[in-house]
Amino acid sequence: MEKKNKLWRHSGHCRFFALLLSTLFFSPMTSATTGYFAVGYGPKSTGMAGTVVAAPQDAMIASVNPAGMGLVGERVDFSLRLFSPIREAELDTTAVGARFRINNESGRDFFVIPNFGITKQINNKVWAGLTVYANGGMNTTYDVNLYDQTAAVLGAFATGGSAATASVPSGTTTGTPDTGTLGVDLAQLIIAPTLTFQIHQKHTLGLSLLLGVQRFEAYGLGNFQCFTPTGSGNNPSACAPGGAGALTPGFVPSKNLTNNGHDWSYGFGIKVGWIGQIHPRLTLGFAAASKIYMTEFDEYSELFAGKGDFDIPGNLTVGVAFHASPDLTLAFDYQRIFYSGVDSVGNAGPVPTPLGPGLPPGLSLLGLENGIGFGWKDISVYRIGMKYDWNPGWTIRAGYSYNDSPIPDDQILFNILAPAVNKHHLTFGFTYTPSEHSEWTFAYIHAFDETQRTPRSAFGIPASIGMYQNSIELEYSHRF
Repeated sequence: MEKKNKLWRHSGHCRFFALLLSTLFFSPMTSATTGYFAVGYGPKSTGMAGTVVAAPQDAMIASVNPAGMGLVGERVDFSLRLFSPIREAELDTTAVGARFRINNESGRDFFVIPNFGITKQINNKVWAGLTVYANGGMNTTYDVNLYDQTAAVLGAFATGGSAATASVPSGTTTGTPDTGTLGVDLAQLIIAPTLTFQIHQKHTLGLSLLLGVQRFEAYGLGNFQCFTPTGSGNNPSACAPGGAGALTPGFVPSKNLTNNGHDWSYGFGIKVGWIGQIHPRLTLGFAAASKIYMTEFDEYSELFAGKGDFDIPGNLTVGVAFHASPDLTLAFDYQRIFYSGVDSVGNAGPVPTPLGPGLPPGLSLLGLENGIGFGWKDISVYRIGMKYDWNPGWTIRAGYSYNDSPIPDDQILFNILAPAVNKHHLTFGFTYTPSEHSEWTFAYIHAFDETQRTPRSAFGIPASIGMYQNSIELEYSHRF
């Protein structure tokens, strides 16, 4: 892995290209909707709730199924998405006698996310294309450090009982370093050069190389110093009663846990796909993406398992498009996302113990090969969508998507940083075609308000996380 890191980091051309793309594509992003993957990429896909694995419509199709690049004609598509997620979290310290609940709504509620695609016919059997898209990400910014204020209350309870806890004023902190503003910022960019082959008049195969670029920052996690290999080497009494609390004088903190600014990661994977028309009214599609193997975040090597490893999960999608009439297409897709295949995401996080948050059985400290993580599980995504060509100038789309929550109830504590709990998504969109060569496409998506609760978080008290989302997206397409 060290050799892989050096290969990327010592390539000036690669770093320059990544930084150039970041100027356009790395506006801060937040949790998408199916975990940290998007429901759709580009408004034609989003308008149908992502049901495009068997129903390609533009050059963004390689983000889902590379086989579709040979079925959309020669074109260029560019879109901008305005994304507004509302995230909140709460830790209920009244359970131990305090007079208040510690809660906060994350700031930074608007994000601009671009996507781009182009496709070109090489000969009668081969098409080539390039798709660049924001895969997803996680972002939270809490003015109130929920971990630190909760640790202050629980520390009072551990030393003085309920009476002492009840006397702790709201807003009290432990005084631990690096516990100011709390949050994370993860952005992921995928660059997908694609080849599509027509192997039969009604069947195409596609292959995309997935080049990944990630940017990450964490801040305010000083309360978890005792969960790092560096911090655990100090005197055990360095952690205040109640766990995740103030540090004693002379404690040597990890320099690779939090508050290190943005760090970058690079990697690659592949995606394969097939689309086949098995009946004049029925088209099937299949696509599978490998894990994208990323270099480590060195600045956060004692946060993510595997010394800063944060790969992008693999996934597979199958779907069917039913052409009910020349003007109406109905589609259904099923997707499986393998979050558990990435240790820093899938390994369980802290669990409650009599002394406060502790390590789950079989796992180790943050940053180690078997280190704790966010506890995400694999999820299934079910999508239905429709496309109706109202007349030559207008096309209407609508869809609905449902997915499991990737977060088990007992994993809410760490996921205050990434409250990706949304399950239900409703979408709508349309395309206006003013001329033979140009299109304008609009889409809207609403992720319904969802709150996930547990009566006993790793702090030993009730906790909850919640989010709802709205976004609009506009795309201009030029058809050659």
